[in-house]
Amino acid sequence: MTLTSRLVVMVASCIAFAIIVVSVVFGLLGRNALISQAEAQATVVARIIAESARLSEVALEEAQEVVTDVLTTTALTADHVEQTSLPDLSDRFAEIVARGNLDAIWLIDSNLRILASSVGDYDAVISGQTLPEHLSREALQSLVNGRRFSVDFGPAVDGVRYVGVRAGRGQAVIVGQPVAVLDAVRAANSVPVLMEALLDRNDIISIEVRDDQQKSLGQVGADKTPPDLAALAADVVASGTPDSELHGRHLWVAAPIRDTAGIVIGSVTIEMSGQRLEELLNNLLIYGIGSAALVFAVGAGIAAVSARRIARPVAAMTEAAHAMEARSFETGSLEAVSRRTDEVGTLARVFEAMAVEVQRREEDLEAQVKARTLELEHKNELLEASARRVEAELQAAKTLQAAMLPTALPPNPAYAGTAAMVPAREMGGDFYDFFPLDERRLGIVIADVSGKGVPAAFFMAISRTVLQASAQDGGTPGACLARANAALCARNPMELFVTAFYGILDVETGELAYANGGHNPPLMIRRADGDVVELPRTGGMALGVLPDMPYAEKAAMLRAGDTLFLYTDGISEAMDGEGREFGEGRIEETLRSAALLPVDRVLTAVTGAVTAFVAGAPQSDDITCLVVRYFGPPADAIAS
Repeated sequence: MTLTSRLVVMVASCIAFAIIVVSVVFGLLGRNALISQAEAQATVVARIIAESARLSEVALEEAQEVVTDVLTTTALTADHVEQTSLPDLSDRFAEIVARGNLDAIWLIDSNLRILASSVGDYDAVISGQTLPEHLSREALQSLVNGRRFSVDFGPAVDGVRYVGVRAGRGQAVIVGQPVAVLDAVRAANSVPVLMEALLDRNDIISIEVRDDQQKSLGQVGADKTPPDLAALAADVVASGTPDSELHGRHLWVAAPIRDTAGIVIGSVTIEMSGQRLEELLNNLLIYGIGSAALVFAVGAGIAAVSARRIARPVAAMTEAAHAMEARSFETGSLEAVSRRTDEVGTLARVFEAMAVEVQRREEDLEAQVKARTLELEHKNELLEASARRVEAELQAAKTLQAAMLPTALPPNPAYAGTAAMVPAREMGGDFYDFFPLDERRLGIVIADVSGKGVPAAFFMAISRTVLQASAQDGGTPGACLARANAALCARNPMELFVTAFYGILDVETGELAYANGGHNPPLMIRRADGDVVELPRTGGMALGVLPDMPYAEKAAMLRAGDTLFLYTDGISEAMDGEGREFGEGRIEETLRSAALLPVDRVLTAVTGAVTAFVAGAPQSDDITCLVVRYFGPPADAIAS
């Protein structure tokens, strides 16, 4: 996508996005406003219901007072009825009861006996009728004794309420009226009637009233099972503030009902149609999308025109950059752009100057690269020649070092032996040696120089020469190592050291006298039982470390067929790919299995076991070993 296209899309998209965001924000604000209006409406309904309930109670109380007054008036009227005879009076009572929707009228004397009644035949009434048991006898007695003018006997019993009035001559009139006359008053002022009147006003679909224990007190207008709104009503009672829930296309709003003291005593939940809310959101969405599309189209056109003007100099600079990359940039190609006075003009001028400088530096760099290339080629030729020379010299040194070591033991029927040294680098620091001291004594040496490579090889040559010279001077193995140590300490500028084992084998007796300067103790394979034992240690220090060091001596007896195995730590410390060492235990195990093999086969068995163990892992140290088998005194060896 080109820069122009990107600018057009970016500008138009930003404008359209802004319009959509504004539409959504106004939609949410409108939604919240409608919900707030619904909650306020629910609060008003709750107040109306609470006030209606209170007024209903007041109206009912006032109606009851009116009934009481009516009953009292009726009793007074009955007292003034002309009393021609008690039976006639009973008839008049019956007429009054019939006209006044009363239940009964009694006339009683001071003994609380019925003298006249509106109920039944006079003779039957007088002989068998008694006053209701719930009428207080004490209150009746106060009427006939003249202590009270009238008495209201309290709440209705069996649907009838009674009032008594004092009459003359120690008598009283009792009037009863059914409380059903109050039902009309109660019905006219009931909350359900009010709830019914509120339906279909302001989009109210149904109303439900609950007490503070979430018990439903009435519900009107619901034509289907509403959702579970107990939690909504409980939250409203607990918080004392209105709340709402939207279920599908219907909005449920709950508000608290308070008594005259402001205490929450219940809740009212109204169901309102969500059509207005849905229409608002739909209109805002339609208007927002339409406006966004229109603005996108207009903005895209304006942005396209502006983008082309803005992108034209950028395109020119892009072409110049490609030309510079292809090394075909021409000075003055950005002249039209560089004449601009804005940031683009400044950028073009800087770019042109930079391009000229880069071209100049590239030319200089190419010239330098050509010169340096020729110089490096010459140096590489010299290095290759030097490397070939060093390699040839190292090969020659390796050959000379190998030639320094004896290839076979001096011929003697009393013994046989072989040795091998495999350096870890071009040249090694290990060495071995065997040389006759006289007709019956054989000197045996194995040693390991510290370090690797050429320095170790030179020190190895020096150490071998010093040890051989010390041995030829005579003396015991310990004295020989002491002289060699003194000589090496005196001429050791690189501060190297060498571990060495020196033994003298008496071929007539089989005695091996030896001294050890920090080297691995040799192993002996017993011919009698094939067991492998370690020669006793002497505890001497490596040569070349400290002068004037004594070296203890010990001796071991070799019997006919016994084999002596000497080695360096390159064998015991050889490691496989996981860092595990070959170890003395594997050496002894290999020697036991090769005890009866020829001498040269014993050596190859050990080196072969090491090679199989490391399994191609790089060699970290020189590998050197020496095998000597004693056959007995020369005469016995020839006879055998």
